[in-house]
Amino acid sequence: MRTICIVGNIASGKTTLTNLLGSAIPDSIAIPEIFEENPFLPLYVQDPPRWACMNAVRYMYDYARAYHELTLGHEYARVFIDAGVATNRCVYGRYLLEEGVMTPDEHDLYVILADLIEKQFAYPKPDAYIFVQASPETCFRRMHERKWEYQTQNISLDYLIRLRKYFKAFEESVKGKQIPVLELDSEMIDFISEAGKHEAVERVRQFLGDEG
Repeated sequence: MRTICIVGNIASGKTTLTNLLGSAIPDSIAIPEIFEENPFLPLYVQDPPRWACMNAVRYMYDYARAYHELTLGHEYARVFIDAGVATNRCVYGRYLLEEGVMTPDEHDLYVILADLIEKQFAYPKPDAYIFVQASPETCFRRMHERKWEYQTQNISLDYLIRLRKYFKAFEESVKGKQIPVLELDSEMIDFISEAGKHEAVERVRQFLGDEG
């Protein structure tokens, strides 16, 4: 089983790409980002310092649980993960700590709980990463076009711009570990059009060595 993590800013197109790959590439599955079940998310976007730690831990639990439940008893050739534990740890976790939203003590507890959750659900380290690129301005526009109220009412363009720094740092860290990385620009490739779907899938198949 080969695990590929799809990483990108909010509304960059990572979920659309994850679902596309899970359905278009044989013997694959897409692991979703189950944010709808997180009761702390709407509280976090309204009061980040108060709820950052609980929100991040619940995200971690939901990522790992979804992976475990959807892969249990199956041996897929490829598992495409939308955001996932790595993004939670290395982008949002770092953002919350370094921007002072989460205290160092809270972050230490978050790491301890994250380690326990990953171990409990036998969550794997990704074998490869796909970074979906889109400017913060494009992500902000898309976010408002899809009209998810908890986002449009609470997430600013400045927040997306700040996150971009952490996504870039995460990508450089992954490359430094010699883990395979593919970049796909969702402003250049439309993951919804038939031509764009075909191009994205073919790019990913080539990246994975056209297996299967």
